[in-house]
Amino acid sequence: MARIDFTEQLADQHELQIKRTLADLEARIISDISKAVSREDIITTQIAIQLRPNIKRFIEETYSTVADSNVRDYDQIVTSFMNEFGELNIPDNFKTLTQVDLDTITQLKFQSFSGYEEIANRYLTEINANVYQNAIAGKPFEEMVKDIRGLITGDEDRRGRSMSGYASQIAHDSVMQFDGQFTVYKAKEAGLNKYKYTGTLVRDSRDHCRKHINKIYTEERIREIWQGSWAGKSEGDPFIVRGGYRCRHTWLPVVDI
Repeated sequence: MARIDFTEQLADQHELQIKRTLADLEARIISDISKAVSREDIITTQIAIQLRPNIKRFIEETYSTVADSNVRDYDQIVTSFMNEFGELNIPDNFKTLTQVDLDTITQLKFQSFSGYEEIANRYLTEINANVYQNAIAGKPFEEMVKDIRGLITGDEDRRGRSMSGYASQIAHDSVMQFDGQFTVYKAKEAGLNKYKYTGTLVRDSRDHCRKHINKIYTEERIREIWQGSWAGKSEGDPFIVRGGYRCRHTWLPVVDI
């Protein structure tokens, strides 16, 4: 399987896994709260505070565990890249991983996991605050359930984006960004300066990606082009952000003949 096909498949797999995990997290939190509901169909502020350690534990046991597993999968991205990279006409010493490469991979993986954890910490705070505020207001249990579902999976309408919305995007983009970061790192290490923009075009691919797909540019030219603006663009290094959020494209190092 070609590297770009593998990374796209892995990104989709991680995104789906995160969505399923957050549905499980939501169910566990609602079940735990239901056990603390009084005969009046409400919970007290004291119980709301007592529930916080459980909510934190549920997030760690579900979401954080899957996030860690996802990031460990990035070793497969490295293997896929090195298999492809090894076929290029470059010196053999660049076709294997050095200790410096392994240290770089570790740091890139840590950076990706930190993105997942940022989402976990943010929504842990929001969920705890929501439960406490609803307890103060004396909201019925069913109303609390709607708020929690809106916060976690987005199955109920609420203002703002759900945890599932943010986390599934992180799951997808982190795969593609890790691939892009490691690609340009190894290419520069081997002294390569040209890249082919590659990947799959889908129905909602951006016009920017359609314009540049399968084109070969120098790093300097890529940075010039990526200074422009287009719908869905995300700010950052073009080798990392590529076409923008949820972009399915990446860079392939090219060796001059």
